[in-house]
Amino acid sequence: MPTLRQQLAQRDPIELHIVAQNQGILLEDASGPDLLARLTAQMLQAEQIRAVWDDLAPDVQRTLAEMAHQPHGLPVPIFQRRYGELRRIGPGRLPTEQPWQQPTGPGEILWYLGWLTRGFRRRPEGVLDVISLPDDLLPLLPLHEVALETTPAALMPVPAPAQYRELGALLLDDLGTVLAYVQNHQVWLRSKSRWRHEDWQRLLPRLRLSALRQQPLEMGGPLHLLIFAARKLGLLVTQKGRQRFGKALRPWLEQSRQAQLASLFQVWQQAHDWNDLCWGTGLRCLPGAWRNDSLQARSALLAQLAQVEPGQWFHLDALVTAIYQQNPDFQRPDGHYDTWYIEDETGTALRGFKHWHQVEGRLIRHLWQGPLFWLGAVALDADGQRWQLTQQGHYFLTGDAPPEPQQAAVLSVQKDYSLVLTPGISLWDRLRVARFAFWQASEPQYRYQITRRGMQRARKHGISGQRIVNFLMRASDNNVPETVRKTLESFQL
Repeated sequence: MPTLRQQLAQRDPIELHIVAQNQGILLEDASGPDLLARLTAQMLQAEQIRAVWDDLAPDVQRTLAEMAHQPHGLPVPIFQRRYGELRRIGPGRLPTEQPWQQPTGPGEILWYLGWLTRGFRRRPEGVLDVISLPDDLLPLLPLHEVALETTPAALMPVPAPAQYRELGALLLDDLGTVLAYVQNHQVWLRSKSRWRHEDWQRLLPRLRLSALRQQPLEMGGPLHLLIFAARKLGLLVTQKGRQRFGKALRPWLEQSRQAQLASLFQVWQQAHDWNDLCWGTGLRCLPGAWRNDSLQARSALLAQLAQVEPGQWFHLDALVTAIYQQNPDFQRPDGHYDTWYIEDETGTALRGFKHWHQVEGRLIRHLWQGPLFWLGAVALDADGQRWQLTQQGHYFLTGDAPPEPQQAAVLSVQKDYSLVLTPGISLWDRLRVARFAFWQASEPQYRYQITRRGMQRARKHGISGQRIVNFLMRASDNNVPETVRKTLESFQL
C-alpha cells in the first residue's frame, strides 16, 4: 500500500492545507515540495499522532482498527457503505463547503485528516479502486487501545429434526439410470446437445429422485447438473449428433460409489460455466456489460460450510444472517451492487445493496437446498429449513473419507426370472444387468426382468448366456435358481 507521502502527493495544495489545518499543524508559509515534505514529517511524529488520536471519537478509532485488518484495503463501494460516502468536491469548493464539518461518517473525517489513501490496487479479485491506511502510518497508530470482536459469531446449533432427508446416493443411482438409458437407446440430440423430449419422457419414470422427475428440463436443476457433470467427466460425449459413452466411463465405473459421488461434487465445485445464480434461483439475469463469477461465489460459501462441524444441525435463516453480517460481499468483492441487471419473477429490478437478501440470500438458500443437498453434502429437514453438513459432505470438502460400507450380495434372482437389486449396487453392475434385462421398477428397489429379447440384445454385444450366469452367481452369492441357470446357459453366441 502507498506511504503517507505518496498519497498526499496526489492531493491538491488546497487540500493539503486543509489536512494540515485539521491536523492542527501550522504550515501557512509552506508551498510546493516544501509543503508536502514538512506536512508528511510532522504527521508521522509520535506526539502528533497521539494528539490527533485522542481527539477522535470512538467510532472513528474503531474504523481505523477495522481498516488495519484489511491488508489489501477495502473497495471504495464497500468502504463507503460501512463508513460513509467520500463526496467528490473540487479543491475550489472545499474551503466554502467544508465537508469535514458535517461528515457523512468516519470515513470522511479520516480522509480530511490525511489518514486514508485511495487508488487502484491489484487485489486477489482483480484491479480495484480501494481505500487503505498508509503503510508507514499504520504501525504508529495506537490500535491496541481499540477492542474489536475479531472472532465471527458462530452459528448456533438447533435441535435435530425427528425426520430428515439425505440424498447423494439417490442422485448417483439416477446417474446410473441415465447411463443405462444411453447404453440401450439411440439418444439423438437437438441443437446445443440437448436431449429430445421423447427421451426425457421415457427416462423420467425410471428416476428415483423426485426433484429430477418434477423439474427434468429446468436449467440448473438436478437432472441438468447430472448431464453436465457426466459430460465434464467424459462419461458422456456427443458423436455425430448422438449421446454416447466416453472413454473415461470405464475407469470411472471402477471407482467406489463414494469416489464417484465425490467426482460429481468436484465438477460442480470447480465449474466456471455452471451459473448457480442465473440458472437455479429463479432470478432473471438480463443481458448487459456485466457478469457474475459463480466459481468465486461458490468457493466463498463452501469455505464457510467447511468450518461447520458435521452432524450438527443449523437453521438456514441463521446461516444467511451470519453471512450477511460477516461476509456480505462474497459474490461481489468489488462492492458494486448497482451494475448487475437482475430481476425477480415479477420483473422487479434488484439493484443495490438493499436487495442483498433477494439476490445473495436467495443464492445461499438455493445452494443449500439445491446442489449441496442433491449431491449429499448437506441433509435437510422435511421443510428444508434446518440443515447439517453430512459426513459425505465433510469428505468432499476436506478429503477425510468415511469408511466404505461393506456389501455382500448385490442382487437376488427370482424363479420368475426377475432381478431385485440391492440398494447401493455399483453402477457398473447396474449397467451389466441392463444389458440383458429390462427395467420394471425403481421403487422401493430396482427391479429388472430377464426376457428372451433381453438375452438377444446381450448376444448382439457378444455376451453369452454362460457369462451372464457367471455374473449372476457372483452378484447373488451363488443363489441362482436351477431352472433360471439352465435356461440362461442354453443361450449361446
